[in-house]
Amino acid sequence: MVEEIDYSEIVPEDVLEEIEEYEEKTNRRKTRKKYPSSKDIVEAVKEAALHARGIHPDEFPDLVYQILREQGFDARYVTVKRIWRTYEKLVRTGVIPDTLHVVY
Repeated sequence: MVEEIDYSEIVPEDVLEEIEEYEEKTNRRKTRKKYPSSKDIVEAVKEAALHARGIHPDEFPDLVYQILREQGFDARYVTVKRIWRTYEKLVRTGVIPDTLHVVY
């Protein structure tokens, strides 16, 4: 059986604080936002299409980016072309209606 050691009695408190600060700095990389998957983009486009009534088609990608950011994703590398390709595919397969009237 392994007993846990209370290091606060052995190690000086200022050294423990330095170690905790260092660990917080190095653990920042782990809290980085993740890139959205194709499924996440599809869900964001579907949600944006529901809210897209009355907006100009140029504003649609911004709405999708906003939804992705609200869900905690890093949307920097999601292109406008990918958003429109996803929107068109969803409209052509009948998953969502063409609320923006851009697919012929």
